[in-house]
Amino acid sequence: MTMFSALVRRAAAEAELRLRNGLDLLSAITEDRERQAGRDRIAACDERIRRLEQVIEGQDRDLRALRTELDSLVGQLNDRLLPRIDERMDDTERDLTSLATGLVRAGRETTAHRSRLEAVENRVTDLRGKLARMEQRAALWRDLQATMARLGDDVDALRTRLGARPPLPAPAPAPAAPLGEADARHS
Repeated sequence: MTMFSALVRRAAAEAELRLRNGLDLLSAITEDRERQAGRDRIAACDERIRRLEQVIEGQDRDLRALRTELDSLVGQLNDRLLPRIDERMDDTERDLTSLATGLVRAGRETTAHRSRLEAVENRVTDLRGKLARMEQRAALWRDLQATMARLGDDVDALRTRLGARPPLPAPAPAPAAPLGEADARHS
């Protein structure tokens, strides 16, 4: 019986060894599947990241083009509109001064003078209204300039938040048709 029990123990030990080897092999196969699934998820994430980078690069190009156009527009408007508004305001102030001087010099004794004074007062009132409207337009234009500058700063801040990539060289602004020609075409 001693021999038989030694054989049984030996067979049991061999069976246990083979069972452990089989379990190790099974766990290795299972881990490989999990690893493969993890690799597939990482590859999908990499593809999404590449697509997002392409979208962000496109948006960055669009933002740069918009900034260039805005800078060009502000420059053109500054060069063409503000000097004209200032000239018109100066002309109106000169007209008001001239009318006020004329009123001081003019006598108010006769009926003819009164009718002329009423006409001049109407003209002064009209010119003052025009001056107020011009000043309002100039204030609106200056507000628009400030808003455009803030928009440019916001675009720069957005670009900075999107990533710390070195900025692409900005394209030179395209020359635009003078505003006077565009106004003449729309008239």
